[in-house]
Amino acid sequence: MMTTRKTVFFTLMLYTLGSVAALSAECVYMPDKDGFGFSFTAYGAPDKSYVVSQNTFKVYTLASPNGTLRGATIDIDATSLDTSADLSNGMGGYWAPGIAQLRDMNVVNGLFKQFANPGKIHAKVDSISGDRLSLLVTMNEVTAPVEMVLEEKDSMLHARGSFDLLEDFQADSAFAALEQICTIAWHKGKSWSDVDIEFHVPVQKDCS
Repeated sequence: MMTTRKTVFFTLMLYTLGSVAALSAECVYMPDKDGFGFSFTAYGAPDKSYVVSQNTFKVYTLASPNGTLRGATIDIDATSLDTSADLSNGMGGYWAPGIAQLRDMNVVNGLFKQFANPGKIHAKVDSISGDRLSLLVTMNEVTAPVEMVLEEKDSMLHARGSFDLLEDFQADSAFAALEQICTIAWHKGKSWSDVDIEFHVPVQKDCS
């Protein structure tokens, strides 16, 4: 009986230690910044039918002091907004290409330049655990975590998440200025403060 109990005890110990080791083994991602890309999606209209996707910024700086994705940063010049990838007008048609430039100017002047730190966005990869990534985003001099879901495809890491300009970044006055410009003319009476974000980057993964 003692032998059986000892066998069960040691089996449980080995299983527990193995589980702890598996949980503590955190994969390290080494990104290739040359393949990095990012975008965001914004919404208008009461039913969110006006969807403007693939918006990005032309001017940004990437950094990774230790060469890994965790701890990597991006500094964005939000005045370099580019919404030209999606010209859907939310009414079943498309805007003329020149409308994107007007839209960029409206959002830059009506939102990003109204921040406490005008036109500046900073983000840092704070942690990675399994299929989750926590991104610390600073806008309007407010820093908030944005939780993102990770997916790997052919050595490419994709991350998707969302935030709310009002709830997460206290951008009430900036968003109100944007509404004055966009809500009636562009968004059929409703602008939405929630924003979807995504980025992708080629990575080498080490889970040793």
